[in-house]
Amino acid sequence: MYRLLLNMVAKVGVVAMMLLVAAGCDEVSVEQIKSNAYVQTPEVKGESKNCAVVLRAQQGTSFSMTIESEGDWARFSSGLTTAEGTMETTDKIVYVYFSKNASGKSREATVHVSFGDNTSVALSFTQHSYDNSIAFVREWAELPVCKNENDYIFNTHYGTLGLDNNARNYTYCFDPSVRASLWVAYPLHSSHMTGDGNRNNSDFGYDPAVESSMQANLSRSYNGWYDRGHQLPAADRKCSQQMMDQTFYATNMTPQQSQFNQNKWGVLEGRVRNMVCSDTLYVVTGAYFKGQHDSSIDSQTTDRSGNACPTATYYYKALLRTKKGNTGKSISEITDANQLRAIAIWMRHTNSGDDTSLTKEECISIAELEEITGFSFFPMIDDAIEAEVKRTAVPSEWGIN
Repeated sequence: MYRLLLNMVAKVGVVAMMLLVAAGCDEVSVEQIKSNAYVQTPEVKGESKNCAVVLRAQQGTSFSMTIESEGDWARFSSGLTTAEGTMETTDKIVYVYFSKNASGKSREATVHVSFGDNTSVALSFTQHSYDNSIAFVREWAELPVCKNENDYIFNTHYGTLGLDNNARNYTYCFDPSVRASLWVAYPLHSSHMTGDGNRNNSDFGYDPAVESSMQANLSRSYNGWYDRGHQLPAADRKCSQQMMDQTFYATNMTPQQSQFNQNKWGVLEGRVRNMVCSDTLYVVTGAYFKGQHDSSIDSQTTDRSGNACPTATYYYKALLRTKKGNTGKSISEITDANQLRAIAIWMRHTNSGDDTSLTKEECISIAELEEITGFSFFPMIDDAIEAEVKRTAVPSEWGIN
């Protein structure tokens, strides 16, 4: 047995030697990486608070960095304007941090990068001015532009979604003059619609984030033939009882004519749920209070405290998602208009009886919806394609004929 093992080892050695000879005993070449660096986003928004600098160099290469800016408004995580280190891998991201820019003008910083192989790079980035008229900014694809006007109140509720105990639920624009939100914006995915949330365990009540005297008292429904109509449907938030409960806040309610709420509008909500994809569907549900009411709708009703509660003349849903539905990309990363689809459903608030239809005549473009409502929707769409996406509405893409 011992001799057999020796023979096997000898044969392996011979084979290895033959391979080396066949290869001409060439030395193994190692890819030489040229040291370089770039700013991931050369132009950042006024409300942005960091900027990524990407370093690329041979593993083990040392580097040093210095930030040059007027007023020293940009710094590394250490709080200093200098940083140094060694490349642990061939790629490294170093973040530059700063506050949002409310100066009224753009500002520029330069990051000087020097590598141990004597390569030097000077990188500049610009932070544009923050618009002080904007009340609330988050990089969420569903969020409309939130402007400081008409005493509107903007707020976001958070809750449990899977393992995330602080996932965003929905954001609203609450108008105290009508005791209701003009729009409610939220992401929608299959993960939001499955779970242990049970509407039978939820109670209608005041939103703790808004002074209760501004809200409708909905301990019972509105007076007359008006339901407590959800803007974000409860069925869209079965993921957790916490998120379900938040959909029963008064800030998510408007007085909807019962037949309209339970039939035509209710069926639309179900159809929207069928439009979800692996990528997220982004939804803005809104109530429009201007203009002439349908003859079947009172101009206002009252809550349980006798407070006047105006009724909407129209309701709408603005929808945005990727066409393929499985790109794995965020909306802001997409630079081809053909990869996105958007549409708005615009419904007159009426006593619609048993009607549950949804027709292409009730479909408009996001651009048209913006013109009617005065709100700017889906600002996270890349600027180069935003106009095209917003003016294009193809009902058949959404299963509407």
